[in-house]
Order: sequence, then C-alpha cells, then structure tokens
Amino acid sequence: MTEIAVYGAGGFGREVNLIVQQLIKKGYPYHFLGFFDDEDKSSEFGKSYLGGTEKLNNWDRPISIALAIGDGKTRKKVVDKITNPYVEFSKVVSPYAIFNDLIKIGKGSIICAGVNLTTNIEVGEFVVINLNATIGHDCQLGNFSSVMPGANLAGDVKLKECAFVGSGANILNGVEMAENSILGAGGVLTKNLEAHKTAIGVPAKIIEK
Repeated sequence: MTEIAVYGAGGFGREVNLIVQQLIKKGYPYHFLGFFDDEDKSSEFGKSYLGGTEKLNNWDRPISIALAIGDGKTRKKVVDKITNPYVEFSKVVSPYAIFNDLIKIGKGSIICAGVNLTTNIEVGEFVVINLNATIGHDCQLGNFSSVMPGANLAGDVKLKECAFVGSGANILNGVEMAENSILGAGGVLTKNLEAHKTAIGVPAKIIEK
C-alpha cells in the first residue's frame, strides 16, 4: 500500500484528490493521507491538513506526492524546495482520460478527466493537462508545461518548459511554444511563440507588458 498525499489545498488540489479517490475505488493500492500546503488550511481541512513544505521535508517514511498546482513556474519552485529523499512524485492519471498508443508520461504529471491523447505523445515531468483537453499526434509537452481545460493541441505541437496554454485555446499543427511563453484563454496560435512572450486573440498576437 502506497501512502499518497496531495500538495496544494486549493480547488485544483480537491480535483486531484477526486482522481486519487477514483483510482482507489478502481483498486489502485493507495492510502490517502491528506493535503500539504504552505498556507495553513487546518480550519478548512482539519486533520487532513498535514502541514507545509517544512513538514514534508521532515516526513520520516516513504510518501507519494501528487503535485496539484496549476502554474508551471510555481510547480517548479515547489519541487526545488522539497529535498526529502522519502518523497516520490506520483503521476496521477484520471481513469476517465482517453489514451491510445505510444504515450509516455513523466513523473509528477497530472492528467485530468476527459483528456484525449492520440498517438506518439511525450508528456514530460510535472506537466498538467486539465479537463477535456485534446493532445494530437506527435506532440511533445516539456517539463512543467500546463494545458488548461478545453484546450486543443493539433499534431506535432511542442511546448517547452513552463509553457502555459489557457482554457479553450487552440494551437495549430507544427507550432512551438518556447519556455515560459503563455497563450491566453480562447486564443488560436498559428505560428511559433517566443520565450517569455504572451499571445492572445484569434489569431493570437503578442502583447507587450
């Protein structure tokens, strides 16, 4: 039996816990412990609130962590703070996601319900693919990238580290988003997006901050 906890006690954390509970019902050998969060959530979760990063770094036995944080750059900062060798990061995949063949998923990644992954797809480490997103053939999703609910990636799309695809956005075939780039909600990306740039609209255009 694997002891598992969710890091992140917000709304997304509750959604990830729902996936964990669904997996338990389907026979996965998990024992759910509760939530870690650096914000004190004891008034909301009671004994299910286990503490923050310091408590996790002092955990004295093996524990599996589902990292439920929507923003990739924040996920990366949390991972860098966790130094306890007893901590293992779980990939948590909804039993209601749709998989086909040749799908690779790295540690710490979260795949939510309704996600459809077609074929020959590489999902890196600590990636979030949220509700009902569609990932087409030959896509590569870099570490800490994020695909929000209802987004659609056509074939051969590449997301580099910490790229963020907003809710309901679309990326056309063969387009690449560089590291730390952002495509706003509902946007349609028709050409490559440079690092640290934000694009919005249809077709998506870069906005200057």
